[in-house]
Amino acid sequence: MNNECLVHQAKAFYNAYAALEQISDPADDPMLLFIPRIVNGTFAVEITLKAILTEQGIGYGKEHNIKSLFDLLPQSIRNSMWLFLATKKPEYADVQKCEKELVIMSDAFVKWRYCFEGNNPPAFDISFLSAFANAAIYMMFHLGYNVSVQSSNLSESAEEIEKKFTDNRNTNYQNCANYLNRKKNGGTA
Repeated sequence: MNNECLVHQAKAFYNAYAALEQISDPADDPMLLFIPRIVNGTFAVEITLKAILTEQGIGYGKEHNIKSLFDLLPQSIRNSMWLFLATKKPEYADVQKCEKELVIMSDAFVKWRYCFEGNNPPAFDISFLSAFANAAIYMMFHLGYNVSVQSSNLSESAEEIEKKFTDNRNTNYQNCANYLNRKKNGGTA
């Protein structure tokens, strides 16, 4: 796994979440950015926890549940995150209360992203999401996991880059077309 990419994505989704928090204006349409804010926030937390786990040499398989990922972290890191949370937001000093909130929001990314399908997205404390996302990204940086995107020194011609782009598109087209054909013909996707 390319953890530099994972760390960069954690930063990117956290920044997108923070930007959505800053521009959410209840005076306009309070629900307009609410779901994108939850989806970006919970995804940022998931990716950040995965970046920390990867740097710690801890596998997580195909896990996406935030509470399950959090529980895989070493106890010292979990304790540090709870301490950071309680220091910055004293209302979250009760670890048992926070653990319960974490369980409630642990699959919010999927449930809120697909709430239009009629599932029951969790009603959790949106302020807790903000505080927990801050604690997660703080911990990632505190542990020394950070990257910056820099210009590449590779000297590829425009034609080589175009060929890679075309090859990528063709491969992804073929993969998706095969998937759709299997579904169309009654096979499992």
